[in-house]
This record gives sequence, C-alpha cells and structure tokens, in this order.
Amino acid sequence: MKLLKKVSYIVFALFIMLVELSVPYKPQDNVDANSMTLRQLKAKLAEEEAELQANKNKQNQTQAEINASKKKIEQITEEKTEIAKEVDDLTSEIETLNKEIVGMNVEIEDIIKYYQISEIGDSAELEYLFSAEDFTDFIYRMAITEQLTEYNDNKIKEYNKKISENESKTKELANKRKELNNKEAELEKYISSQQTSLKKTMDGALDIEDEIKATKKQVDLYENTYKCKLDETIDECTAGKLPADTAFYRPIVSGRVSSNYGKRTYKLNGRWTSDFHYGLDFSGSHGQNVYASANGVVAAIFKKTSCGGNMVYINHLVNGKKYTTGYYHLQNYTVKVGDVVSSSTVIGHQGGSPKYETWDGCSTGSHVHFTISTGNWGNEFRSYSGFIARNFNPRNVLNAPALGGSFTNRTRKY
Repeated sequence: MKLLKKVSYIVFALFIMLVELSVPYKPQDNVDANSMTLRQLKAKLAEEEAELQANKNKQNQTQAEINASKKKIEQITEEKTEIAKEVDDLTSEIETLNKEIVGMNVEIEDIIKYYQISEIGDSAELEYLFSAEDFTDFIYRMAITEQLTEYNDNKIKEYNKKISENESKTKELANKRKELNNKEAELEKYISSQQTSLKKTMDGALDIEDEIKATKKQVDLYENTYKCKLDETIDECTAGKLPADTAFYRPIVSGRVSSNYGKRTYKLNGRWTSDFHYGLDFSGSHGQNVYASANGVVAAIFKKTSCGGNMVYINHLVNGKKYTTGYYHLQNYTVKVGDVVSSSTVIGHQGGSPKYETWDGCSTGSHVHFTISTGNWGNEFRSYSGFIARNFNPRNVLNAPALGGSFTNRTRKY
C-alpha cells in the first residue's frame, strides 16, 4: 500500500512538471517585479537614454551612408554625361570621315576617268598623235595621277582605320555606360533599403522616447508623490495608496462592440489585413467622454502615437488584485500621470477617426480600444511589451454585449 502511494506521488509530481513545461513562456521585464526599487527604475531610465543615444548614432551613420551613396550617384551621372559627349564626338567624327571617304572616292573616279581618256589609242598611235613634248606631258600626268590615286587610297585606309577605332571606342563606352547604369541601379536600391532601415530606426527612437517620457513620469510619481526611498520596493512604497475598487465598467456611456479580443481579419486603408486584437473595440459618437473603468492612478500617457493615437494607462486594485487598463485612439486626454481617478472620472474623449485624428494610422473609424493586463504599469512591468505579455481578454472582468451588440449605459449586464 505504501509503495502504491509512493508511485502515485511520483506520477503526480511528474504530471505537475509536464503541465508547467507545457505553459507557454511570456517574456517579462528583466527586473523582478516584486522587488523593483526606485533606484532600479532610475537605472532603467539611464539604460533607455543610452539606448536612445545608440539609436541616434545609428541614424547618423545610416544617413551618412545614404549621403555617400547619393554622392556616388552624382559622380556616375557626371561620368555618364561625359561618356555621352564623347560618344557624340566619336559619332560626329565617324560621319565626317565617311563623308571624306565618299569625296575621295569621287576624286579617285575622276582621276581614273581622266587617266582612261588619256590612255586612248596604242603607243604607236600616240607617237603620231603627240609630239615628243606632248608625250612627256602625258607621262608626267600619268605619274601624278598614280601618285594622287595612291595617296587617296592610303588616306582612305587611314580613315577606315580611324572609323574602326572609333566604333570600337564607342562600343567600349556603351559597355561602360551599361556598367554605370547597373551600378547606379544598385546604389538606388541600396539607398532605398537604407532609407527603410532609417525610418525603422527613427520609429524605434520615437518608441524609446515615449518610454523615456513615461519612465521619467514614473520616477517623478514615486519620488515626489509617493516619497519612495531609493532602495524601498515600489510595492512597499505604494502599499495601501492605490484606491481599491470592486468592479470594472465600460469606458463609454453608449456605443457598440465593433471588434472582439483575439484573431481577426479586417480592412485597413483599403487592404485586408489579419492580426491578433489585444482588447475590445467600443465604437460610438466621435468626441464623447471616455471614463476610467475603475478607481485607480494614471500610470502612463503616450501622445499621438502612429498606431494607437493618444493612449492612457491606469493602474487599479480591484478585489485585491492589481490590473492595468489601457485606452487607445483618444481624441485628447484630460488627466496626467499620477492623477488619482475614479470610475466617474473623464480621462479624455473618443477619437480614432481618420478624418480628424490623421496621426493615428491604425484606426478605421471613431472608437475606443479598451485593453487590460494583470499587474501595475511601473511595477510588474514598465513597457508596452511587458503590458502585452500580461494581457488577457477584457470580457473576463468586464461585462459587454456580444460582437455587434449595442449599449446605452456603462453598467447594464448582458
């Protein structure tokens, strides 16, 4: 019986190990959430600032490479212009030489005709027809004719040789121009890729700058509002200072559920796209009040981001558990980091309209994206990636109609 119990315990232990191994790992921030201190938060801020400087250095280096490539293209353009001029000169010279050859051929034909006319009759007849003086003149003219013909022949050979050289040179220049065109195309392709890389780096810098701003506000909040000591954990420092609540309410008074949590396919900027949606979308009238979904403290604010627009994050303590809610696509926000809010506090107004919030590239219409995670921003995590790692379906704690369903208050249950 004892042996059976031991075997059962071993099997149960192995089962627990397998279950733990099968749970997908979600990356968290490097600092242990429950032991983060103000000193560690400040160290993180210094790391972010160093990362931003490295990003700026990379931007400068990439821009320098782009400028150098553009300079090379300018040089290639100048070289191609010189080649084109040289080809024109060679072509013009070939045309001139060909005209000269035609003229010489005409001269040779005239000389030959003259020679043939002068040669009429045989030598016996010439003795009777010409005097000794005329005959001497005839011989002289024949000699001159032969010399001129030979000179023209040599000149034509010389011109033909020059034409052949020019044609070869023209072919060489054409090949060189082709090589330059290929090199120019490669440089333009390289510049395009570098410009894409530069844009990503610059976008990354904006993200880092946003994180730095949020972290600075967190440092200020814990240092000046909560009066945390450098080596006191944030949990210890803020214990009992976060307003408690018992439930979450919908962030707007009236609207409908336009998108659920999870995988989805939709049309964005005229193109079908698929992604994982980390929240619930509540569509409604543009500009209406957006409320905090429960009592809490404003933890972070991001202004006019390219995907999400104005975003507000609020820390909560609901039924003894810590949560962070996020509100995206706001037309504006009316709170600041550190503000204590209640479920009746207006934190901003609904935006998300491509017509008005032109900076927000991830919205197809007026709505509020409501998202939630376990833990508090600035303690258990302190970045968007940390927030997403703890994200879950808002329907687990927030009552809302089914997809497409409408509501006219914040509290009715569905």
